[in-house]
Amino acid sequence: MRALNHRQVSAFRAVMLSGSMTAAGRILHISQPAVTRLIRDLEEDLGLTLFNRKWASIQPTPNAVALFREVEKYFDAMERIRDSAHQLREKQEGRLRIAAMSTLSSGALPEAIRRFRAIQPGTGFFIHSDNSVYILNAMQRDEFSIGFGRVPAERTDINHTAMPTSSVVCLLPKTNPLANKTSISVEDLDGQPFISLGISSLLRMQIEDAMDEAGVRPGSTVQTLYSNTVSSYVAAGLGIAVTDIFSVMGTNLTNIAVRPFTANIKFQFSAIFSSLEHTENSKLFAQIFNEIVAEQIINIEKTYTN
Repeated sequence: MRALNHRQVSAFRAVMLSGSMTAAGRILHISQPAVTRLIRDLEEDLGLTLFNRKWASIQPTPNAVALFREVEKYFDAMERIRDSAHQLREKQEGRLRIAAMSTLSSGALPEAIRRFRAIQPGTGFFIHSDNSVYILNAMQRDEFSIGFGRVPAERTDINHTAMPTSSVVCLLPKTNPLANKTSISVEDLDGQPFISLGISSLLRMQIEDAMDEAGVRPGSTVQTLYSNTVSSYVAAGLGIAVTDIFSVMGTNLTNIAVRPFTANIKFQFSAIFSSLEHTENSKLFAQIFNEIVAEQIINIEKTYTN
């Protein structure tokens, strides 16, 4: 197999992102026939069919979808090389690459960046939101300067600093009779329509364990991957959710009641450090983030204790 050609890989990426050879040509500033040739050459070099063609339309094959994930890693690595070169040229750290759970990305993270820039105004940021499993793996590959995710107690190989711990809360449509209660127990969830977190969520596993122990079976469920989207489904009256308190941040609570959840489920996460990039900037950012999280826990708790 010949060495991969960057122009071929760029053409493949453009086609996957844009959905057509013609649109890819506009992105790359080359003709549609040129894109077609590059894709055909790539398919020949790889020995794979990447697109099914029918008249003017194309459909990515399963091989193309799998390959695209690796191509995105390649382009991300190229960007990291450019960032490193810039930092070396400017003789400064210059940029922080941060991986964070999505529930933190919409509230705590923007505020942390704002405060950090008040101290280090020239710093650039790259933000990637994902689940904790991905973040842990990415940090072990040194893909980010710092990560914010949940670290299992058994993972003693991870260099991390614990952030403030909080309790989970229950979100209910205000039309649900349970909203009249001052707190919600696991038993209250029996038979209730339920908004569930994604299958890779550690918090989901904790909630399901509490339900199983209590012999509770919720009613019909809606599953959503990230906790910061849960409130939208609750507000629409589709069910009850148990989630971390950060998912309440910035949420319109007009149709939502927030109540303490009596089961002893704690939401714990950490600042995770890269073995290669445990820099002063990443340590400073973790310190600022810790302060913000502590403040936000107090403020959010006030929304359902007052």
